[in-house]
Amino acid sequence: MAAAISVDARRLQSGFSDFDFPMAVSPNYPSSSLDSSPSATSATPSLVPPWSRTFSPSSPASRLAVDALSYDYSASIECLASPLKPQYEGGIVGNPELDHGMTGWTTFGDAQIEHRVSKEGNNFIVAHHRNQPHDSFSQKFYLETGKYYTFSAWLQVSEENAQVAAIFKTQSGFEHAGWVAAKSGCWSMLKGGLTLNASGPADLYFEARKSSVKLVAVDANGNPLPNATVTITQTNGRFPFGCAISDQIIYNTGYQNWFKSKFRYTTFENEMKWTSTEYTRGRVDYSKPDAMLRFTSQNGISVRGHNVLWDDKRFVPGWAQSLSPKDLRFAVDNRVNSIVRRYYGKVISWDVVNENLHFNFYESVFGKYASAILYSNVNGIDGGTTTLYLNEYNTIEEPGDGASSPDKYLEKIRELRFGGYKGPLGIGLQGHFRTPNLPYMRAAIDKLASTRLPIWLSEIDVVSGPNQAAYLEQVLREGHGHPSVRGISLWSAWRPQGCYTMCLTDNNFRNLPTGDVVDKLIREWGTFPEGFSGVTDSKGRFEARLFHGDYKVTVTHPNINGSSVVDQSFECLATPLKPQYGGGIVANPELDHGLKGWTAFGDAYLQQKVSKGGNNFIAASNRHGPRDSFSQKFYLEKGKFYTFSAWLQVRQGNAKVAAIFKTMSGFQHAGWVVAKSGCWSMLKGGLTVNSSGPVDLYFESSDASTEIWADSISLQPFTKEQWKSHQRLSIEKARKSSVKLLAVDAEGNPLANATVSITQERASFPLGCAMTNHIQTNLAYQNWFRSRFTVTTFENEMKWGSTEPARGREDFSVPDSMLRFAAQNGVSVRGHNVVSNDPRNIPEWAKSLAADEFRLAVERRVNSVVKRYAGKVIAWDVVNENMHFDYFESVYGKNASAVLFGKVHELDRGTTLFLNEFNTIETIYDGDSKPDKYLEKIWEIRMGGYDGPIGIGLEAHFVAPNLPYMRASIDKLAAAGVPLWLTEVDVASGPNQAFHLEQVLREAHAHPNVHGIVIWAAWRPEGCWRMCLTDNNFKNLPTGDVVDKLIREWSHPSGFSGTTDSKGRFETRLFHGDYNAAVTHPNAYGVSSQVAQGFKVGSGNSDQSKKRTRRLHVKVN
Repeated sequence: MAAAISVDARRLQSGFSDFDFPMAVSPNYPSSSLDSSPSATSATPSLVPPWSRTFSPSSPASRLAVDALSYDYSASIECLASPLKPQYEGGIVGNPELDHGMTGWTTFGDAQIEHRVSKEGNNFIVAHHRNQPHDSFSQKFYLETGKYYTFSAWLQVSEENAQVAAIFKTQSGFEHAGWVAAKSGCWSMLKGGLTLNASGPADLYFEARKSSVKLVAVDANGNPLPNATVTITQTNGRFPFGCAISDQIIYNTGYQNWFKSKFRYTTFENEMKWTSTEYTRGRVDYSKPDAMLRFTSQNGISVRGHNVLWDDKRFVPGWAQSLSPKDLRFAVDNRVNSIVRRYYGKVISWDVVNENLHFNFYESVFGKYASAILYSNVNGIDGGTTTLYLNEYNTIEEPGDGASSPDKYLEKIRELRFGGYKGPLGIGLQGHFRTPNLPYMRAAIDKLASTRLPIWLSEIDVVSGPNQAAYLEQVLREGHGHPSVRGISLWSAWRPQGCYTMCLTDNNFRNLPTGDVVDKLIREWGTFPEGFSGVTDSKGRFEARLFHGDYKVTVTHPNINGSSVVDQSFECLATPLKPQYGGGIVANPELDHGLKGWTAFGDAYLQQKVSKGGNNFIAASNRHGPRDSFSQKFYLEKGKFYTFSAWLQVRQGNAKVAAIFKTMSGFQHAGWVVAKSGCWSMLKGGLTVNSSGPVDLYFESSDASTEIWADSISLQPFTKEQWKSHQRLSIEKARKSSVKLLAVDAEGNPLANATVSITQERASFPLGCAMTNHIQTNLAYQNWFRSRFTVTTFENEMKWGSTEPARGREDFSVPDSMLRFAAQNGVSVRGHNVVSNDPRNIPEWAKSLAADEFRLAVERRVNSVVKRYAGKVIAWDVVNENMHFDYFESVYGKNASAVLFGKVHELDRGTTLFLNEFNTIETIYDGDSKPDKYLEKIWEIRMGGYDGPIGIGLEAHFVAPNLPYMRASIDKLAAAGVPLWLTEVDVASGPNQAFHLEQVLREAHAHPNVHGIVIWAAWRPEGCWRMCLTDNNFKNLPTGDVVDKLIREWSHPSGFSGTTDSKGRFETRLFHGDYNAAVTHPNAYGVSSQVAQGFKVGSGNSDQSKKRTRRLHVKVN
């Protein structure tokens, strides 16, 4: 039978669906006489006809034969109970019907594949436990340039429907061979083909569009939450689906309400065209498109610019047709400059020379390369930020129209490139259908997709008739299902006198059958779903199949105080929250007073906009450079700390947006965020300044085409004393608890005036320092260390390069010895690290291995170190620095970290597994590991299938700390609700090293979400990595004095005494930890009795501590 990819979506982890694909792989073809022009023809998983192939099942990568053979025109659009035989008997595919088990087939990416047999005895292949869209099964081939390959396969999925593509990974990229809407319970035929630009090896694999998402609900400690309610709502559908509008939208509220409830993309039917805006030469009127753009902008609707010019003479203004070539060129230049400059940044694309395959008005005047020149002119004005489209009819509608066939379309693209146009280009397919020929439509798009340019179906409609709605549904499903189609726009602009070819509603905006089709597909495709809910299983897991897009997930559980809202950006909200501190010193922070207080920074157009819910915000459009935005002036003072926050959104897509203050001495970044379309993301940061003076706040995004929106903007100054008071208050709340002791005699009577002496046995807050192997033999080092610290990290001794310097020669004697010292002295150890993603920290011998050998070496490393120290360490840094580096991703694929976290968790289920990165809180300028990126990485690991306990490790290698930014970054990371440690704290050498170290340690200890601190000052006689605490005689350096001072301040090392009141009570506030209390009381004869009792003070009982009294019994003789 045909090769089957059967993936069980219910077993899928990491966020992508499992599906079944039976397939007959038969790459075919043949003839050396064929040229190498781009071509896509149909066939099945069969590459080359059997009677001319030169391969055996044991050598599927054999070269193709070159004998010509007849073409198999057969295809099926039915979903069959059993797949048909593979075309060309499989061609060059080894074991095409899976009659020889898994011979010839291997895993592509991260999937489990197996051979199965149906009830009827049909053999097929299954891929399940997939973690990414491309995870499936694979076979290798050697494909040659100059040949045409047909491909076909029969596919099935385990449940529902899924769009499945067949793709060949080549040395130069990825080639799509075709796709099909695979179904559950029956077999669908995929038929396609490909050509290559260069000969070489290729890997066939399969990929799907719809995804299965696995969510794991966990508490703050990473423990699964069973029976939690999960509610999912989509905030932004990724697939653009829209409809044309007419100028009637300006005046008709019924039309407005109908449209904005359904669509987020549009094209103006006629209102932007040259004949509409300059009916008479020199009298330009943009009032209608301007008004229509105001409507779309206010409602978050993106607009395709249609059109700059039209090559059909009938749609060139009459006055322009009568001009001389010189005057026409001048008029065309004016037209291009006028419309493109006016709507720069306000449209997502331009149809530049409409229908220039069927018509040639401008070529007849300006020459063969007229289109290339005009595209280049538009691109020059636009700055290269907007994709410029061709836009043609009958390319996918009518096989008999030779003027705009796929081959002609490809020739036109080559002509534009040859004519000098080098900017972004797109393919617009109008799609005006009578009776759709779906196999031809699919094959035509396949062929155009070989260009790898974005494809839009730009003007979809179907002629009137009894089957109009049915045909419309067929066309829309075919377009949406094709992996190369980027968007669809219907050509159903409403006018009271009727639509161009097809309306969706009557004049009261009640659906016609075509409108019912559109509404059904909007619901089915999840463009604006109503949301849905479910309940997590016993392991806290919840799975759902979702169309690609942005989602908000709300988790409600009895153990959660209210609801916990999370998504990939962690809190992308439909409406921004109120500004912190009421906006602080920001004027008009909520934009309730128009644009008062705000001015343009650089070259941008500012507007106050109002959302559907009545929320005011500021928008910057028509931006020409990254810094062009809105601005407000302030006077900032040296010596003050400024916290900054704002809620940001972009009009389309996602974009990094930074808040920057221009000062007299330069530019200060206050923070940044990945802003999204359709919801508001919080930017939180802060700054200090080196000198007092005026500053300008502005916002920056590298893509000038991005329209930036902002609301709830806040800038709040604090003096140094206020900042320290925040720390003191936070410490009182997070690190200390009230304790009430009651002293009683043997009969339970209170003992007044008893002496209570309290000594601390151990502090709860983990404050530690890294150590080196010198701790094994240096007694002074041992004494210095154990008198101060309760936690440690081995600097290098547990790393792969230290324990296995040569392949197979493992030596754990040094870390074993260090662990014995730590255990004997009550010092907890962080496991650092299992592997590092930085290639410089991977053993040289391992990097020289082949991929399969490297995998085996890594598996041995993980098993070796984790099994040896499971239960002996309190944390594992699993893949160190996996945001800055990606060595393991280059071997294992994108999901490498999730896979490795999962392997470690299987071996040590009781230990929290940490990410560990630098520059997240130290500097604002490193985009690789900023808080948003860190949260994305956590999300990626969760979606990759890891559902165990996870933690945030912040290395914290500082130069000069920006405390407001540090605090704001930890605030943002705390939204993940997982343990957070500062793991490698040090400060660069310099006159302020000790002062800056104290600032960092105080800020971290005071933050309620920091669970522990390790200082990176491991001692070596030759010197420390960056910062030492002592000299070689273990006498404190200034940094060591800071640490000792803080240890004393954050604990009660010397103990203290007090006296009970008349009711035998003694109250105090203590740092969390283990304590011993001794009560002394004299009897009537002056003889004292004493009792000692141990007790624990911790955050777990802090809320109850005011009500809780510990009774201490003293026997009075």
